[in-house]
Amino acid sequence: MDNAVIAIMIEKKGAVENLEEILSIKGVDMVQFGPADYSISIGKPGQRQAPEVLKAEKYTIEMALKKDVAPRAEIATFEQAETYIEMGVRHFCIGWDIRIIHSWCKEQAEGMRKLLKR
Repeated sequence: MDNAVIAIMIEKKGAVENLEEILSIKGVDMVQFGPADYSISIGKPGQRQAPEVLKAEKYTIEMALKKDVAPRAEIATFEQAETYIEMGVRHFCIGWDIRIIHSWCKEQAEGMRKLLKR
């Protein structure tokens, strides 16, 4: 286990409420906030940008840095990284498998449509 990275997702209201204790567990290397699931857990499904969700994400990052646990942020594109970098985040999840596949398929279909319309 010395060569493994132990990363945890913070996705529930109770996890945010107990975050300092969770991040004090020996061996936790990284933490990632899950805004979609968190928004569901506070009764605001799909509201990833709701003030309460953004506040919890910021708190998670700040507490991780305080506890010397690497925070990791979910972003869709590299352009979204700047704000997180300014907060001290150095680890990112860029894109999601379904979104990446969908974007590639959409791009290929649009290209084929253009070729076939000639």
